[in-house]
Amino acid sequence: MSKYFEKITWIFWIGLVATLPITSMPVVAKLIHSSAVAPASLIFLILLCLTWLPVYLWKKGTFPVQAKMALAFYVVGLISTGASYFLNLPAYKDQKIISSTVSGVATLSLGILFYLLVSTFPHNNEKVRDTLRILNWGGGVMLFWSILVGLITFITPGDTPNYLRTVQHLFSTTTFFGTRLVGFAAEPSWLAHILNMVYLPYWLSATLTGFSAQGRKFGRISLENIFLVLGFGTLFETLSRAGLFAFILVLGFFFIRFNIWIVQKIGQKWKSKISKGWITLATVLGLIAVYLGATTGVVFLLSKIDSRMEKVFSFETLQQGGITKYADTLQFGERVTYWQAGWNIFNAHPILGVGLGNAGYYFQEMLPDNAWSLSEVRRLVYHSTALMNIKSMWSRILAETGLVGFAFFLVLLVVTGFTSAELTRSPIPLKQVIGWMGISMLIAFVVEGFSVDSFALPYLWFTMGLVAATWRWAGAEKVGA
Repeated sequence: MSKYFEKITWIFWIGLVATLPITSMPVVAKLIHSSAVAPASLIFLILLCLTWLPVYLWKKGTFPVQAKMALAFYVVGLISTGASYFLNLPAYKDQKIISSTVSGVATLSLGILFYLLVSTFPHNNEKVRDTLRILNWGGGVMLFWSILVGLITFITPGDTPNYLRTVQHLFSTTTFFGTRLVGFAAEPSWLAHILNMVYLPYWLSATLTGFSAQGRKFGRISLENIFLVLGFGTLFETLSRAGLFAFILVLGFFFIRFNIWIVQKIGQKWKSKISKGWITLATVLGLIAVYLGATTGVVFLLSKIDSRMEKVFSFETLQQGGITKYADTLQFGERVTYWQAGWNIFNAHPILGVGLGNAGYYFQEMLPDNAWSLSEVRRLVYHSTALMNIKSMWSRILAETGLVGFAFFLVLLVVTGFTSAELTRSPIPLKQVIGWMGISMLIAFVVEGFSVDSFALPYLWFTMGLVAATWRWAGAEKVGA
């Protein structure tokens, strides 16, 4: 019975990890009555929470110490939501506070459950390694489908075959976005988020450390090396500006580390302090120029293939109209005003915020004046009954949980960062790659946190949980693992 139970729960785990690329599956959307965030992995999360988790708790299983910060953030979210019933909540069309708070609490609950489950289920090095293998399988299918659709769309522009749409509708509540790659996600920016939070951090870390979960290489080339190249190409073709900037920031971090290594090597070869200083300075300036040049080149290339970026170098608009007008010319002015609205809500309720799911009630009075000149804002305010979204995890946490909730969330990220750094110093290659994966994800999240605002998207929680799970069994395995 025990072995049978382990096999069943392992199948559920395979399902959870393999279906991560699917963000809005129609079947799941019908079950939870949400057409946006309905990850296919939610089905397997529920199955594991109904089967494996009760048995784990009954056997007095524990959670890693990092989970305390996640649970503390969750408790603050509940407290702020309870306290919101004592606020003078503005009325907004036919929206009811009960439904919005239940939705807000439910999404955060799902995120925390993902974190707790991922941080406990893979309890040894083999399970972590197998989890990375499953990531490769699911990621490989995601890349294959994305590139296949991209190639067919390129060959037949403006006429995506119906059979592709039929397959896509099996996995997503939305359809294709022209030439922008979407994978199995609801929109291109979500595909970029998936890549930046889970897959690219792993493939990049595995490439830099020479690790491969598959164990086999084609000469010196591993499957992770191939997926890293294809993954970056897919990320670029999403034309997600936040996604590209996030990954460039990650590359910048490793580029700085490479700079430091080069400078140290130069310092070892020059005995003269004056010569060493000039050579070091020239090297640093040269490498900075290379990085800035490469970044500028990517932006310039985007300005030629993405109509939203045509005026990226129009700095006169920035000088004359300010940041909002400049952002509007790049077609993300609405996002900036939503972030400002979230900040204004936080300023009005700085301690505990307005409660999970309640920020939308305050939008109409908290939007900055220049927001009303934007067509999307007017359309949402006057022609939609749904609550408006902040579109930024950073602003949302501040607005809905206040300074207290934001502090606990920030501590969770910092603790994950320190845990990841500790793993990178391990002699065990598997721990090193998970450590660098965690650091890469956290760096990317600095930008990605301005792109998404849903707690129910599992990708941040998954990688943080995997870092905590890998850290738990320190010292028990062989160095060669």
